[in-house]
Amino acid sequence: MDRRIDIIHGVWHCILQRGIAGVSFRAVAEAAGVSVGLVQHYHPTKEDLVRASAAAMIEGSATAFSAADLSPLEAIRHLVSHAIPTSVPARDAVVVWHGYLAASVGDDELAALLRAAKAGQERELAQNLSAVVPSTRLDFIARSLIALADGLSARVITGELSGTDAVDTAEAAIEEFIGMTTERPPSM
Repeated sequence: MDRRIDIIHGVWHCILQRGIAGVSFRAVAEAAGVSVGLVQHYHPTKEDLVRASAAAMIEGSATAFSAADLSPLEAIRHLVSHAIPTSVPARDAVVVWHGYLAASVGDDELAALLRAAKAGQERELAQNLSAVVPSTRLDFIARSLIALADGLSARVITGELSGTDAVDTAEAAIEEFIGMTTERPPSM
């Protein structure tokens, strides 16, 4: 296995065990089974290490989505519910993602990376929605569904909802939005 992948997995392990503050060269090296020097060789700063691991998570998700060859409706369901954990590994991934969100408050480059990922998710969702929803408000629908899924995801990782209940809620919202026509959202 590529040692760089081991290092990325080591970062994820550290975030899961200790939170983002627990990511250090030593902790990552130990989790990855490599030397501290090797970690520093590939990632000269902790910020670079965290950003690279976030980018790897985003890239892995995008690659899996592209390879899935989904119909527009299947793609909509995936884009909305993929971040709602329904298994232990999925919960772990969501916890790591939330670690990145927390770290992005003090790291403008990490924040930009996460914003770009969410913007890409929103564009992809709007594009797939255009195949099934006769609406001029696809940006609103996509943003609303993503926000709903993000909130449901947080409720799952805190134990308030089961993954199944959260996915069922997201599926019901998708069905409601797909039933929408060109109605405009209420003014605030």
